[in-house]
Amino acid sequence: MPGARSETPEKDLNQTLLAWSQKGLFTHAFAAAGDLTAPLPSVQGLLSPDGRDIFDLASMTKALVTTPAVFNLCQNHEWIMDRPIGDAPLTRRHPERFTGLPEALLALTPRQLLRHESGLPAWRNFYVQCSTGPGDAPFRRPLAQAIASYAMGFKDAFKNGSTTPIKPIYSDVGFLALGILLEASYGSDISAIFMSLCEDPKWLSTASVQLAYGADLAQNDRQKKAVPTGFCKVRERDLVGEVYDENAWALGGRCAHAGLFGTGDALVGFIKGLSASPSGRAMLAAQASEIGGPENESLLGWRQGGDPAAKPFGGGKSMGHLGFTGTAFWITPADHPEKPLRYGIVLTNRTISGRINPAIKDCRRELFQLLWQSV
Repeated sequence: MPGARSETPEKDLNQTLLAWSQKGLFTHAFAAAGDLTAPLPSVQGLLSPDGRDIFDLASMTKALVTTPAVFNLCQNHEWIMDRPIGDAPLTRRHPERFTGLPEALLALTPRQLLRHESGLPAWRNFYVQCSTGPGDAPFRRPLAQAIASYAMGFKDAFKNGSTTPIKPIYSDVGFLALGILLEASYGSDISAIFMSLCEDPKWLSTASVQLAYGADLAQNDRQKKAVPTGFCKVRERDLVGEVYDENAWALGGRCAHAGLFGTGDALVGFIKGLSASPSGRAMLAAQASEIGGPENESLLGWRQGGDPAAKPFGGGKSMGHLGFTGTAFWITPADHPEKPLRYGIVLTNRTISGRINPAIKDCRRELFQLLWQSV
């Protein structure tokens, strides 16, 4: 019967992972789904022929690291969601932290940046300006200057000076800018910000968090546990345990838009810990309140799962994020009419089959349909 729950969901899931691997889409994969309030997943599958299971989570970093960092400032009344960051209480109290940052960036609100409504472009190859070597501090200044040059076009993105943009643009550049603003506000780099939130019981109910930036992985984990993500023409080498995104690499692997790594089990634990914490629950409720029609993809640093590859999990009313390396997670809100507080996760290294491979869309759609049936 269509839509009926299989008697062997885990077998079906593992067979599907294997089938897509045999088609050449990826070599490693993890998938799981369950109830956020239950101790264990309803179903879980892992494809790891060599024992490697630490995945490059790519743009899921935006949802798992950067968005909580923004909400933490807003919940503590250091930033105001709809007030320009240059006019935020923290900025007024510590103006020296923001010296040299473009006024156009400081004029943006947290909501505009989280919802990709800043007017900044989708992507730019800032890494080509990395003449001093990847991760070197001097690169931060030319990066900010490059972002500032694009920021001059902000006004063109808005109609009659309104704060409502003509159309949101999913923007890595916007999250690069957000990362610069967050690091200035916290007075530390994005990796340290993330670790501080992981140690805060207001944000995570779990005692141990195993997600980390790839640049912070132990050498043994990087060499023996990290999943390969393919050949990089810029770096002229195969990538293992090193962030796939070139801009994130040029900034030392620790960025607001990419760079987070982790196993599937660690990601399940993180999402469950987030949903069980007071600050995490408030953030998820705020995401859920933004869910709208089929084209309302941008929430508050998260995305609405309304595209054909995500829609099987929650009928277009889920919230989560994708990652370029072939990763995705979706959560249904507490008021979901059919299956509230369910999560689905798919992690792959699909970039091993090439930078662009449209087959990942069909793969995600099939896997999330199986995961939805299992919860």
